[in-house]
Amino acid sequence: MSGDHDWSTELTSPETVRAVLGSPPPPLSDYELTSVLIDEREASVTLRFFAFAVPAGAAHLWQARGHNAVGFVLVCLGVTNFEVDAWSGWPTTTATLAGKTVVLGGQGKHVSFQAAEIRAKSPIGWLASRAQ
Repeated sequence: MSGDHDWSTELTSPETVRAVLGSPPPPLSDYELTSVLIDEREASVTLRFFAFAVPAGAAHLWQARGHNAVGFVLVCLGVTNFEVDAWSGWPTTTATLAGKTVVLGGQGKHVSFQAAEIRAKSPIGWLASRAQ
C-alpha cells in the first residue's frame, strides 16, 4: 500500500482510530501485524497491530502514564472470497486495505479476501518491553 492511502476510509467508523492515531493515520506498514485470527464460523478475520509509538492524539495522557506503545484491532466481518495463494511458517508482515479488499502477506505467504465491513476497536496504549 502506498504511504499516501488513508486506510481508515475503509472502516465503518474511521473516527475510532483517527481520534488517537491521527487523520489520516500513519500507513499500516508503520505497524507490526502481530496476530491474524480467522473465524470460519463467524466469517470474520481479526487483525491485531502494534508499534512502539505514542500517537499525537494521545501523547499527553499516554506519556503521563509512561506508555510507549500502541495497539489496535481491525475486525473484518462478512468475509468472502477468502483465498490462500501461499502459506509458510514465516510471520505475516503486511496488510493492505483497499475497497474492502484485504491482502495479507509475508515471506512465502499471500492471503486475500473481501470484507463486507471492517470495524476498528479503539487504539490502546501500554508500557511495552523492548527485551530481545
